[in-house]
Amino acid sequence: MGFRIPARAVGALLSAALVSATIAGCDAAEPDAAAAVDPAVDLATLDTGNYATQPREVGVVANLDQGRFIEAERLGDFVPTPADIDPRFVHTNPTIASVFLDPEAALGKIMAVDRFAEAAPEFIGGFVSSAQTEPDNRGIDMVNAVMIFPDEQKAATAATELERLDFGYAPGNQPIEIPGYPAAKAHWQPDQQSIGSWFATGHLVVYTWLYDYLKIHLEKVDKQALLDLTRKSLDTLVPELQKFTPTPSDQLLTLQRDRDGMLGRTLPRPREDSWINPPGVYAGRTARHFTSDPVDMGIAIDEAGVDLFATDGADVYRARDVAGAQRVRDELGGLTRRFTRSEAPKNLPFAQCKEYIGREYFAIRFYCAVSYDRYAAYVWSHQLLDAQQRISAQYALLVNAR
Repeated sequence: MGFRIPARAVGALLSAALVSATIAGCDAAEPDAAAAVDPAVDLATLDTGNYATQPREVGVVANLDQGRFIEAERLGDFVPTPADIDPRFVHTNPTIASVFLDPEAALGKIMAVDRFAEAAPEFIGGFVSSAQTEPDNRGIDMVNAVMIFPDEQKAATAATELERLDFGYAPGNQPIEIPGYPAAKAHWQPDQQSIGSWFATGHLVVYTWLYDYLKIHLEKVDKQALLDLTRKSLDTLVPELQKFTPTPSDQLLTLQRDRDGMLGRTLPRPREDSWINPPGVYAGRTARHFTSDPVDMGIAIDEAGVDLFATDGADVYRARDVAGAQRVRDELGGLTRRFTRSEAPKNLPFAQCKEYIGREYFAIRFYCAVSYDRYAAYVWSHQLLDAQQRISAQYALLVNAR
């Protein structure tokens, strides 16, 4: 990595989650290309291994933690990406939890969380958006963590207490006022190009963290640049977050886990799979938070008319029509310098499989994409046969969910 990573910095190590979410634009179909009809498939001839091939009913949350997760997922649809705030932030790290109940999973690398529960005892759930201007810690890191609380007063109190906790982490921290946001509680270190800000808006608290690796490496400090970027972030976030209607905390157990049957037609996650975020359903453009290329992902989503995105044991996208789904399939299954083509599954020749040949040690090796009707799906595995079985089962799920 370019520079030594500070103890509180967000790691930039590329993992399986990052590679599995990469959108490849090289082999993409033209957005207005006519949809070719895929050949009919006899589902009985597909090798689906032990994976589910029938859709499932996903009903009301089973417990309070599930309700908190669903509420945090709902919030995610209203959180802009860093690229929405500033187009320089195009390098994301999906290895950081986006949906969280445990602050350690999402914030543990950038702030002290050992007393988080004491400072914010009625925290419900949160959604994190993060990106860098350059890969490998060579630019600026931006993290926006949005947290839900039962009411405005509890959010305001939490913002104050969390800033007090965070302020005490380093002896050199000094208070700082964010232009245009006098109610924000913020601090910086005069000898480092870093800032942390807590701002309460309605039931929500927005934690904005900026860290400029390059300027720190060059031993340069630009206080105004930090302030301007923090204000720009809040100027973008706050109006969008005000569109979010929080669920009353006594109604979290009534939340539905699915939307329009999307999760029901998505391959369930095998128990042995590692995971960062829980299964969920989001608006189409929210998928940009879960990819290493949010700009190209946004273009593909817009051109294909993707309105819903589900993630579990596979990623499933609902496009406006067959052509849109095929457009997404071709993006997901397309090749770049880091991938080479792999064999399609038996009796599913229009599925697109590929092998990762890059240098990242922890990357998952095999990926497959397919589409059916309005839906495109993407799976991943360390073994080609398993990836082929997963995409075959996912295709059968899409067909059987008609």
